[in-house]
Amino acid sequence: MRVPGSYRKSLEVLHMRLALVGFILMFVLMYVLIREKMAPPVAFVLLPLIAAVCAGFGFEDISGFIKTGMNTMLSTAILFVFSISYFTLMSDKGLFDPIIGFLIKRAGKNVTTILLAALLTTFVAHLDGSGATTFLIVVPAFLPICKKMGIRPQALLGTMCGAYGVMNIVPWGGPTMRAASVVGIEVGDLYSFIIPGVVCLVIVAFAIAFVVSAIEKKNGAGKETQAELEEEMEEKKVKYDGIYWFNLILTIAMLVLLFMDLPVPLYSIFMVTYSIALIVNFRSVKEQSKKIKEYGSNAMVMTVTLFAVGIFMGVIKDSGMVEAMAQTIVNALPAAIAPHMHWFMAIFSVPLMMILGTDAFYYALLPIIIGVVEPFGVTPEVVAATFLLSATLATPISPSVAAVYVGLGLADVSISEHIRYSLRLVWPASIAVLILATVVGVIRF
Repeated sequence: MRVPGSYRKSLEVLHMRLALVGFILMFVLMYVLIREKMAPPVAFVLLPLIAAVCAGFGFEDISGFIKTGMNTMLSTAILFVFSISYFTLMSDKGLFDPIIGFLIKRAGKNVTTILLAALLTTFVAHLDGSGATTFLIVVPAFLPICKKMGIRPQALLGTMCGAYGVMNIVPWGGPTMRAASVVGIEVGDLYSFIIPGVVCLVIVAFAIAFVVSAIEKKNGAGKETQAELEEEMEEKKVKYDGIYWFNLILTIAMLVLLFMDLPVPLYSIFMVTYSIALIVNFRSVKEQSKKIKEYGSNAMVMTVTLFAVGIFMGVIKDSGMVEAMAQTIVNALPAAIAPHMHWFMAIFSVPLMMILGTDAFYYALLPIIIGVVEPFGVTPEVVAATFLLSATLATPISPSVAAVYVGLGLADVSISEHIRYSLRLVWPASIAVLILATVVGVIRF
């Protein structure tokens, strides 16, 4: 059945309009976030709605976008509120002070050692493939020691990016499953194919940690003497009473449950453990109510941001903007580079992942690139490997990834500070992985 020319032309016009509005939205959004011209919740609410109106969508369509977006963010927002409240309570009760004291005695004022320990912990914490769980385990454990050492919170998040990227593409992780489904091969087979590239990623992850260490030392981290740090910890002597041991056992049990593949949502685990912790640590209802308000206030700003991100994600996905942008990017590239399009696109995989988001990156952009380069003998597995290895480092800094906001809230870092600090690390690192993986033969130019 032939498509009428007028209908095809109208579709092309709609496609162009969606792509144009989408690009303008993303550039304006990135600008106001990075330059701090607008509060993130305001930007994520107003800008997508203005873009949807400019793209020609009506009130009913936009309402549907908002509902879809809110549904995707609800569980993360609940997880965020209760996890932040729980770890704030435990920090207030000195649960993490012995860890800090141990690290100070072992590492002294060695900034590199602390950051390498955080990196290795991230590798282990991200074994379950969950970004939220990773931030929930690593940030509360290392943030206090980083603050005492003069290491900025955004440096801790930046260090985590390398290991997060490596573990983000394990066979049971979301990106690898998405790529494998698009390519049409088993997840295990795809991962086996990219293992030499994963080794390159691991090397780059450690390189990022050393670079962050150098940056932080230049910024003055670790200048306080070990004696001063130990003296400060002596003043905060932990009281190893029954409540301390209860808090420790409760937290360990909670972390074990997070790693287990239980048929319950993650936030329910935090809801239960937080409720138990409140009852044990604060006996009177009046004191419990006071602490709920105190600890909950720490999570409010980022929770509002999460719901605002839901509106943004609902608009750009359901409106078709991301698909239109992906197609436009491919069409804009010169025909001469068609045989190498996957490689050249991978150079820009970090900003593309930040703009398009994980789903659109793999489900919209990847099939288009495969279609372009396959006639030139580049297999779909190679294209999938190229995208997986180069783009994974962008996931922990993407403003469209909900788990990132869990880390930001725990570290008390804004999305603007995080992107400004970490983008300069992960983008060059992504290109380095691309080159190394090409040299070892996983990626074909």
